[in-house]
Amino acid sequence: MVRIEEKIPQVVAAIAARTSPLVERLSDLDDDGLLSASELSGWTRLTIACHLRYGAQALRTMTEAAMVGQPAAYYPEGRAAQRLGTLTPLPEESPQDVIASLARSGESLHRLWSSLDPSEWSIEITEPSGNVDLGTVPLVRLALLRLTEVEVHGTDLGLGLDDWGETFVLLALPLRLDWLNTRRTNHRDFDRSLNGSWLLVATDGPTYSVSVDGSSVASQPAGPGTAARSSITATSRDLLALLLGRPFQTPPVISGDVEFGQSFSAAFPGP
Repeated sequence: MVRIEEKIPQVVAAIAARTSPLVERLSDLDDDGLLSASELSGWTRLTIACHLRYGAQALRTMTEAAMVGQPAAYYPEGRAAQRLGTLTPLPEESPQDVIASLARSGESLHRLWSSLDPSEWSIEITEPSGNVDLGTVPLVRLALLRLTEVEVHGTDLGLGLDDWGETFVLLALPLRLDWLNTRRTNHRDFDRSLNGSWLLVATDGPTYSVSVDGSSVASQPAGPGTAARSSITATSRDLLALLLGRPFQTPPVISGDVEFGQSFSAAFPGP
């Protein structure tokens, strides 16, 4: 697995490179365009903008707290109590105000992250007792989470930002595959009746074995000759789309037990 710490300058640069056209295309829309449905079910483009705006603000706050050894949470009031309110404009705030605020928040986060020394990215975030959402992770993980947000939600806007950057795919795919090992503790519902194994074969990258046995999951790199009930072959980009529950550029090729292969997303609903 590529170490994220070794790629942090590229990650920070990739976030800025994705955020700039995203904000530009949103700024070109009138209120009707911003209030139109996005590609993400139940969300308008403005909903996505509010979500990205809040994310930039929250990640800056968490970074500043971690730098001085203070606890901080992504949702200080708790996910259940606060999240819904972060998806809508503030009182008296127009849709265009939200986009301007998103731009400022993104620039502020970029300035902070660009100023960090390489060694500071290993500082761990401490969340308040009783309000654990992300778990104990180093600052570098926040950067990859932000890159995921702007890449994936940029596509969700339906404004032609469909290509995902090489840095994002390179780093996010192995991380998401590894995260499957703790997927059964995730808050999303999944099909508990599925048992067996899949090979996820990247035509331009690694092969992973993912198996489910009751509540147990094992996701790990696979060597030549690894057996599985079904194989799912696609580009790294489209395997990442599978894990994130997003549309494919080219549908994967499923072999072996095809019906079981098609059930992968039921076992691991993204993101």
